[in-house]
Amino acid sequence: MIELVRPILERPYFYELYHSLIGANYRSRVLVKEYIRPKSTDHVLDIGCGPGNMLPFLPKCDYTGVDVNPSYIDSARQRYGDRGTFVCERVSHHNVEQLGAFDIVLALGLVHHLDDAEARDLFRLGYTALKPGGRLITNDGCYSAGQSALERYLLSRDRGQFVRNQSRYLELAHSWFTQVIPHLRQDVLRVPYTHVIMECVR
Repeated sequence: MIELVRPILERPYFYELYHSLIGANYRSRVLVKEYIRPKSTDHVLDIGCGPGNMLPFLPKCDYTGVDVNPSYIDSARQRYGDRGTFVCERVSHHNVEQLGAFDIVLALGLVHHLDDAEARDLFRLGYTALKPGGRLITNDGCYSAGQSALERYLLSRDRGQFVRNQSRYLELAHSWFTQVIPHLRQDVLRVPYTHVIMECVR
């Protein structure tokens, strides 16, 4: 069943519907208020922005969203093109430098889709894109002690194939960032799920 759902979520409508059903809008509000903490003067880069679903929760700011899925980017441009810039391409070291220097880089729900080498490269890109003192914010499913069988099953069936425990995520982040502040949350979705949110400070 999970395998049948994964390709459907590549379509923006079903992606948004799924997020609404599991309570992801509440999660987005928590992320913005407690961890992203953006200011109107901030330059924000959203790597793997999807259909722009974080933008409604951010204050007016200089926002750039990047995603490789053209359907997601088309949807984001149609709905939020007046509030941000959306780029359909894979983020690389070269085009990160072209995009400019950012106060905040978001990589939400992304690291657990990447193997270790790809994850280290993401942290390198985030570090490169940030101004000194800027922050990379990540948010991913996470294994932890005491989880129920149902929660561990849901984590194991996530679309991302590289769900890790907190210490492993931290090890990857520390490949580029000296200061990494982790937060474990189990209360931001309607389904039993543990997230690790990391604030990585350049």
